[in-house]
Amino acid sequence: MSEKHPELLEAGLNRSQRKFCKINDNKNIRLLAPAGSGKTFSLLWRCKCIYDMRKQSGKETPSFLIITFTRAARYELESRIQKNEKFLELPMTIRTLNAWGWEQMKGRSGKELVANKYNRKGLVNHDLLSVCKEYENIYKLIKTARGQAMNAPVIIDLIDRLKGLGFTHLMKKGQYKAHIRYLREIGLFSLWEYSINTLLHLEKINLNDKKACDDASWEFFSFWKEAVKQLYNNNRFTLEDQKYWPHLLLEQRINEGKYAQTNKPFTHIIIDEFQDINPLDLELIKSISVYHGKGRPITTIIAGDDDQAIFGWRGTTPKYILDPEKYFKLPFETCVLDTNYRSPKKIVEASGNLIQHNIEREDKVMKSAAKGQAYIKVVSRKKVFSGIEAAVRLTHQLIDQKGCCNVALIGRKQSTLFPYQVIFSEEGTEYNVDADLDIFEGEAMKSLQKIIQIIYRAKDNDSDNPIEDILTVCDKIDRYQIQKKEKNLLRNYMDDQNVETFREAMEALRNYPDLIKNQSTDFLYEAVHSLIDAETVEQFMQQILDLFRGFDRDYTKADDDTHYKNPQFIRLKEISRRYNDDFRKFYRDLDRARRSSERSRKRDADNSPEGYTKNQEINIHLLTATRSKGKEFDAVIVLDANEGEWPSPLASDLQEERRLFYVAMTRARKYLYFITSTENDATRYLSEARITY
Repeated sequence: MSEKHPELLEAGLNRSQRKFCKINDNKNIRLLAPAGSGKTFSLLWRCKCIYDMRKQSGKETPSFLIITFTRAARYELESRIQKNEKFLELPMTIRTLNAWGWEQMKGRSGKELVANKYNRKGLVNHDLLSVCKEYENIYKLIKTARGQAMNAPVIIDLIDRLKGLGFTHLMKKGQYKAHIRYLREIGLFSLWEYSINTLLHLEKINLNDKKACDDASWEFFSFWKEAVKQLYNNNRFTLEDQKYWPHLLLEQRINEGKYAQTNKPFTHIIIDEFQDINPLDLELIKSISVYHGKGRPITTIIAGDDDQAIFGWRGTTPKYILDPEKYFKLPFETCVLDTNYRSPKKIVEASGNLIQHNIEREDKVMKSAAKGQAYIKVVSRKKVFSGIEAAVRLTHQLIDQKGCCNVALIGRKQSTLFPYQVIFSEEGTEYNVDADLDIFEGEAMKSLQKIIQIIYRAKDNDSDNPIEDILTVCDKIDRYQIQKKEKNLLRNYMDDQNVETFREAMEALRNYPDLIKNQSTDFLYEAVHSLIDAETVEQFMQQILDLFRGFDRDYTKADDDTHYKNPQFIRLKEISRRYNDDFRKFYRDLDRARRSSERSRKRDADNSPEGYTKNQEINIHLLTATRSKGKEFDAVIVLDANEGEWPSPLASDLQEERRLFYVAMTRARKYLYFITSTENDATRYLSEARITY
């Protein structure tokens, strides 16, 4: 067979890649492609071999639909095709599932895609209001303006979650119960349970009362079915609808015996990153296959790595890639790419040692073909702040002295990255941070910056409007802002006292004769006074953490500002000691970080291939482990590599946590560092990877 494809050797494909490419063109294949194993290259050559085999045997010319799960993956594929003239003749359509699905709905006039958070609330509060009124428990949640602001995001997220988990509005009660059993089988029952319990908690249902929970869950599902139809009739669609409705449309056509009318239906469907699909994705893929196969599935290639299945929290499961024959009801031949071209032997071995501790996986033996030696080191410091400074110095050394073109600082969660945004901005160093990870977009950070500015100006007796300034500070002392009526009465009182400075406003606040929030104003005065009395920026930040409940974790606000899901200011306090008593510099550096983040967001918002390339040209990348997937860097610095961070204490799936750490490690091409603090034990994953420290 190799004689028929000499170009595979000429192109430099290794034995495992060539084996994959040369399999009979009508075989369904599961391609297990560990990190750095040349998956994209192999997939394109597989298509080329199929094309050549069919051409030589006089068969119908193939037509390929390649499904990717990110625009970045699509751009990479398109770039590889453009760079190799052998691929240009191949009849390929490359789409994300969302893009492909949305194209199928192009005939529906007036449709509107609703993606931003504010407009998603409107789907519940306006489009679905009449449906909500038919279900008492649901309507209670959004009856008031406060309920609409806090609970509408929960409801619309749950509506989408059920679509992603594979429920349909056509299901009857028996089918609904059977699907819940199916979710248990594929390991997604805990996600379903957590999602529905979030709603039941808002409805004040006793979670220990099984019958009450079951009844309330079925009531919500009944509401959900009506809501799904109402949004469709209103021509209002979410991102999940881009897959949900095309799936149902194709199923309807298939049931009616209507199939693809195109002159060139797809003969092969290739799904990249298959470990990242959810139940809805799987059903849509199967429908596309049967629709283009005129009642029979077309040849299917699934490519991915079960060891990189890290999106269980959004409804994906590794079960599908581990047992595709069961879920496709088709035979599959398995190929494993066994050579890592990204990382040298030391990194390949360490990451392999780590991931072998997982039970639910396909065993793979990897070898490295990367040139050069890997450098792995654990950097330990006594304090978290010292570790932050060490990571910053190390980043510059890797770029300036080691010749690294790009360095990724990878954290377990978003708050880990925040201090680096501030420090790099202070230095004038450009960086990339994903828009969704950027705290500077949120209300909490803007409020903190405003309070810092108010306080440093008050310390210098430089307040332009002391009454409004002190009201701004007071609004963040309690969990909720002062009511408008109470605020106006306090404002009028201060006006009557002829307040001209911030300290005079403080005295007026202390002497205010009426109540605020049903208590005297002492609690407001003491909190404001603690900020004015703070001699250093670190003391100021400690008072913010201790006394200002308006910045505390609050999941009802988390939809609009991720700070409230995972408060960031503890990290900010760690670096605040750098500033001693220089409040102005602290404010200016935060403002620099805000502007740097704005530039990063603009680059990230450029969806063109050129914009993607420009984004990758930045030297420093701040990422969570989930955001790092699919990328590679000359150097990787894994931040806060301690117990309590890796794995997360909130994680329910420890195998997925290990996969997260594996993904972070396998992004590295040359250098791999881990920053730890001796205040806590180093993460268990270092020992599992047999990395000494």
